[in-house]
Amino acid sequence: MEFKIIDILRNIFLIGFSGSGKSTVGPLLANLCKTHFVDTDSLIAKHYRKSIVRVFTEDGEKEFRKTETDIIDKIANNQREYRVIALGGGAFERYQNRQMIMKQGVVVYLSCSVSELYRRLRIYTDRPLLIPKIRPGESRRMAIMRQIATLLNKRKKQYRMADIMVATTNRSPEEVTQLIMSKIRKIYA
Repeated sequence: MEFKIIDILRNIFLIGFSGSGKSTVGPLLANLCKTHFVDTDSLIAKHYRKSIVRVFTEDGEKEFRKTETDIIDKIANNQREYRVIALGGGAFERYQNRQMIMKQGVVVYLSCSVSELYRRLRIYTDRPLLIPKIRPGESRRMAIMRQIATLLNKRKKQYRMADIMVATTNRSPEEVTQLIMSKIRKIYA
């Protein structure tokens, strides 16, 4: 029997480290659920009319996080339309965000190994928290991997509060999407 999963779950929130696949898997998942995809980082950039890097640089992380919470609140509490929502890598760290998110839908943690995150992120310069301070004797690669590992370890406890966890390392976006749907059906159908 076919059913519209989004009617059962309301929102589906994708959390995880930058590069874990949220923005790639999100549209595929939204398509399968016959709903819309929203990326909170894109909404924040649109709100400020500048890149996330510029928001961090010019307005500071505190202002960014405040706006992020306001946007999550607006999306999560929209009772008329439910969506698949990709959150920024640090959004789930904030208690207020976690409370809203966990109340308003299912939370899916996309996990990924440090080496795979490095492989996916190494060419990007638009991740403000991944701009490393290179230590003496350390290569740029080592510094970025250290930065990823440090942030990931800091966030893991919160990430593991998710309703569903799916590893994205060595999996295609399509495989990850099917795995999420399978786990959702097992739990909620």
